[in-house]
Formats: sequence, C-alpha cells, structure tokens
Amino acid sequence: MAKSGMYVKMTKVSEITGGKIDFQLRVRVINLWSTPDRSNPKEEGALHMIFLDKDCGKIYATVRKDLLSQFKDDIEEGAAYVVERFMVGKNDSSFKSTPHKHKLNFMRGTKLIKVKAAEIPPNHFNFMPFDEILASTKEDQLLDVIGHVVEKNVMKETEKNGKISKLMDATLEDLEGNRIHCTLWDEHAVKMQRFLDGHDPSLPVIIILQLCKLRKYLGFMGVSNSFYGTKLFLNAEMPEVTNYIERMNAANVELTQVVSQMSGPPILSVSDDLLQTPRMTIEGLIESTQKCYGSVLAWACEFDMEAGWFYQACTKCASRINFVSGQLYCDKCKMPRTAVPRYKVHLQVIDDTGSITFVMFDRVVFQVVGLTAQDLLDAMNNDPSSPSYPKELDMFVNKWMLFKVEVTDANLYRNWRGYNVKKVTSDEDIIKRFTSLHGINLNDHDDDTDFDHLLFELGDIAPLPALDGVESSNKADNVVSNSGQTPTSKMSGKQKVGIDGCDITASGRSTARRIIDLDQDDAALLDMDNPSTSKFIGKGTTNIDESQVVTTNQDKRPCVKIQDAK
Repeated sequence: MAKSGMYVKMTKVSEITGGKIDFQLRVRVINLWSTPDRSNPKEEGALHMIFLDKDCGKIYATVRKDLLSQFKDDIEEGAAYVVERFMVGKNDSSFKSTPHKHKLNFMRGTKLIKVKAAEIPPNHFNFMPFDEILASTKEDQLLDVIGHVVEKNVMKETEKNGKISKLMDATLEDLEGNRIHCTLWDEHAVKMQRFLDGHDPSLPVIIILQLCKLRKYLGFMGVSNSFYGTKLFLNAEMPEVTNYIERMNAANVELTQVVSQMSGPPILSVSDDLLQTPRMTIEGLIESTQKCYGSVLAWACEFDMEAGWFYQACTKCASRINFVSGQLYCDKCKMPRTAVPRYKVHLQVIDDTGSITFVMFDRVVFQVVGLTAQDLLDAMNNDPSSPSYPKELDMFVNKWMLFKVEVTDANLYRNWRGYNVKKVTSDEDIIKRFTSLHGINLNDHDDDTDFDHLLFELGDIAPLPALDGVESSNKADNVVSNSGQTPTSKMSGKQKVGIDGCDITASGRSTARRIIDLDQDDAALLDMDNPSTSKFIGKGTTNIDESQVVTTNQDKRPCVKIQDAK
C-alpha cells in the first residue's frame, strides 16, 4: 500500500509486470464467479473476476478461500473500482481467461474504492473467428464467440460423476457460412430452451458466449460453456448484437428456417431411456437370437485391463488408426489422418444369471468421468508413480450399475463376446425405480455383493465360473496359456482355491492371463508378419505372442449349469 499522502500513478492493465505491489488500477469487474473448494465442494473455494480498464485491457484476478470473508461482499459484477496492492503472478492456468501473461492475487492489504468510471465500457469481447476455432488443436483457453443459431437438439440429460446434468447441442454459424458445434450445459441449456420456447421462429437467434471453452466434438473443434464463469447472451440489447444483425442484413444471409431441429431420432433422458428399455438379464443377452436393446442391472466387478482402456482414433470418423508405411492411416477414410485417443473400456459384470464383458466407448465413459482419454493420459505421463490404468475409472467398479446394452450382429453371428453399452448410470434413485418397476430385491445381496457365492456354490442355478484362460461369459473361442497374473490387471489379493487343477482366487478371478478379444479394428493394429507384437495399455505394454494364444472352436454355451456339484 502506498504511504499516506503519496500520489500513486494509475497503472494501465497492459503495463502490469511482475515484482510490483504498490500500483493502482482503475477498472471495472466485467465478470465475477466463484468455484467450490476441492476438498469440500459444498463450500466456496475461491472468487474469480476479470478486470477491464478504459483502454480495454483485461486481466484475471482471484481471491483465495481464506480472504473470501474480507472481500466477497465488497466486490460487485459490473461495478468499477480503484484498487491497489496486489500480488502479481504468472497466468499459467490450464484454461486462460485472458491473454495477459500475468494475473492478480488479492492480499490482506488489498484496497478497493468504488467509483463511477463512465470512461470504462460496461463489457468487452474478444471474439474468436469460427475459422480460427476450427483450425485450433488445443483446448487450452477461454474465449468469446458470436454467431447465429441454425440448428439445435432437444435438451437431454446425462450423468457425470454421479450427478444428472442437462445439456443441449446446437450448431452455430457465422456471417461467412462457417459452422461450429456448441454444447450448453445445465443453466445455460435451460436458458436457451426457455428463450427458444418464447421466441418468434421467423427471427434470427444471435448468441454470444463469453468465456466459453474450446471442446472437440466428433473430431472437430467446437465450443462449450465452462461450468464456472461462462456468460450466455441471446439477442441481447448491446452494440455487438446490433452490429451483427446489420452485417447479417447487408450480407443477405439466408434464414428461411432460422433454427431447425438437428437430424436424428428424439433423444430420451438417461432415466427415461433406461426405464423404458425392456429389462434383460445377462443370460438373456447371451441367449438372444435377434438384434435388440436391453436394460441390464448388474454388479460391476473389474476391468479387463489387458484389453486396454483406449485406442488411437481417427479425428474425422473415430475409427481405429493404423500405422502404414510410417504414417497414420485410416482404413475407413482411405487416407492418412491424425489421431486422438478415445475410450474403449472393457468392464466385467455379473448378475444372478451369469457374467460377461460390457464394452464402453468414448461418449459413454466421458459422460461419467467428465475427462477425455487424452486428459487422463496427460495426467499419467506427468506422474511417474501412476498405475498402468487411470484411477478415475475406478468409479465404474464395485457397485450396482444400470446399463442400456445393444445386441448386435457381431454378438449373434460372429460370436463376439463384448456387448456395447449405450448408456449407464449408478444413480440410486434411477436404480430404485428400475428395481421397483421389475420387482427386483437388491437387499438379497446386501451381505455378499462380491458374488463369490455365485461363483463357487455350484448348485442347480449357478453359472459355471470363469476357469483358467476362459472368459466368464462361458463362450470360449480363445484359450490363453496360464502364464501367471499380469502386472497390468487389477486383481484381488485373496487366497487361491484350486478347482480341477485351475488356480482361481477366492473372488472367482482367474490368475491366468485374461482373454484378449480382437475385433477387426484391433487386429489391424497387430503386425501379423511379426510373431511378437506389443499392445499398449497406458504406460505399459503386454506382449502378444503366437505361442501363447491357441484358438479353439467350441460350442456356444451362454449359461452352463452343473448338477449336484460338491
């Protein structure tokens, strides 16, 4: 703080450098938001704001948790202040809210004086052109966009970290005809829906998103609101919108159908879809004779980590990318392409009728985890002590989950043992509604939800447990030699029990190397001329050697019962 009576020259935002404390700013707070505490999400963890000066210079400032009581009630969005005594820090956030290389941290000695400051505009935007958004490769900044809405989807629900969220997908267009995908979450989706419900469909919808995020959608860069800090303006009375409409009229932009519905069937919410889809058991899935969808309530046991948890996907079509002549090549696009990691998680599940593998792809996993496969890989690469699979995936195991599963031609005619998951939830309310609807009593399993009794008490109604080298669905096409527990498998340390010469843990998990299902895309990654090939799993690799894999042709046995087992 400056000494009493000493005049301190007003500093421009553009002139802020590191190493200074005694300077004054005359700024307006154009954006103000709070974020929850990481250790206790029910409490506020910090206060964030964007300062704007009369020269339209912007800088990010933050108030840490222990100073909230001192400053929170004195800071108002839209108000102008003379402020002094800040700690200047480096602006190295993962998502930069301003291009300024520094940020301001409030201290106990920071002073604020509210002023009128008519010379400072009420708001300011740095709009990123759509062609620059489409050309972007990194999701590392917050930005402002302006455009008009040309398509929108119905608002739907999705689950993330056990919480049901609302979202709406839309397509935005600029005055040059460029289009980007936009996803609005929660209150922003609700605001858009309410606006459209009362909007004259013959008039354009001009949208401004302030401090939104870059986010890829089906391989193309688009935008999404951040969960904190993003502002949504729809046909707002501000100069930027007026100017946009004038330019739109001058360019004779065709608006015969202002906001059309995105193509595709109606999308149900997570709960409605799972409850309206016919119930199936695991045995029913395996014995199905036609393509269908089923809602399956099952206990999620563990991952088949030797099958991997991600794959390198084409950024254009999401198919598996192969290495051909030293470059990335997409067989579906028939040309070289760039690649991005996408989820493909194999989850072992079990119910009273049997056990099987469910396969969850990118969209399903992302909607639950809330992070991309690239996010998890980056975190693992930055932590040398991290395991071979990301701990964030643990939210899928050791719990009851309700799945919407598809029976495909591959399951019916190619004996493919993995069943694709279309939607999944562990929400207790949805599961209770499902069990009530179908008369299921989960209390029967309160004391034994690990299902050990189902795997070892082989009576009249028990399915055959997964024996050494055979997948738990009992549909064995590939038998893998017993080479001991793989270090990348997530296995229990329980005592082993011998059954007919096979070593099985007390939880019913085989200590043999797990079966690896290779579909056409997986097989394309293997160099068939080389007898030893590595399949990447996180940081580690598992060698697949021809001498270790023996293919047998056995009858399809979806559920085997053993009579009078002792």
